[in-house]
Amino acid sequence: MPNTAPALNVLQEGDAGKPQPFTITIISNPSLERPLGSGNFVADSITTDQQAFDACAQYIKNALLGRLPGQRELFLADPAIGPCIRIVSLFVTGLNLEDANSLVGEQADLLVARRNVFNGFLIRYRLQADVAYAVSQSEINTRASAWYTSDDDTRPGVAYSLDGTTLYHRYYNLIPGMVAIHSSSSSLTALHEFGHALSSYTNGKIVDLYVDDGTGVNNKTGRPIPAQFAVYNNSTYASDSIRDGLGYPAGWQSYHCELIDPALPAIMDDYWQAPDGVPEHCQHDRITRQFLIDRVLAKISR
Repeated sequence: MPNTAPALNVLQEGDAGKPQPFTITIISNPSLERPLGSGNFVADSITTDQQAFDACAQYIKNALLGRLPGQRELFLADPAIGPCIRIVSLFVTGLNLEDANSLVGEQADLLVARRNVFNGFLIRYRLQADVAYAVSQSEINTRASAWYTSDDDTRPGVAYSLDGTTLYHRYYNLIPGMVAIHSSSSSLTALHEFGHALSSYTNGKIVDLYVDDGTGVNNKTGRPIPAQFAVYNNSTYASDSIRDGLGYPAGWQSYHCELIDPALPAIMDDYWQAPDGVPEHCQHDRITRQFLIDRVLAKISR
């Protein structure tokens, strides 16, 4: 059990009238597994820097709710969505350096959430999450990463169709979507990783678009690129034939959905390469935005 009193901060109340409102939980990582899979645990310095943790938690909230300077992707700020989201942060310190207290591992240049211990950690502090962020202050790795949600496919959800296949925006999860993020993260990093984490292993993945890999709701493979990307809930979405100003590299097989703003990369693509020099101007492509909106709305409605 914890040997130091945790600091729980409700950043946004959300729908307090529900026993399980849609919840985003942000936790200071107690210890790092260095490297991932080694069983070697070291102190994460974030546990001695609550100011940095609190600043990162506020940054995550701002990025999700469209409050960054110049931010144009505002789907979670919709009055039907934003006020319903509960956001809590938990700052913990003084825990033993052991498996059960390590939410993040280091792998190559990535921070990686340790999915096998997250649920137990949340339960210990009587927390729940639809998406969970673990904040690290690793001196070695600063690049964030995420795991998709493991849906509870034995419980209800809202059915949707994708290219003739029926899938579900499930109300509940077995393991929440998880993000390992560095305390120094900025711009759209928190929102990009949220796109991965809110999506699902069994009911639709939102994948990275800056690599020629990973078929998902927002990415397909094949050449020539067809005019039609997908049919989602009886609406037809066109393909992005040129990948905005970035272009598809020679030899790529991946192709993407049409963009909301064809002058800028999609958020799940390399938004750092925004030609106007302002990554916060980037938005999701059309199918990614609608998929994420529908998934949040389904969970809010439970």
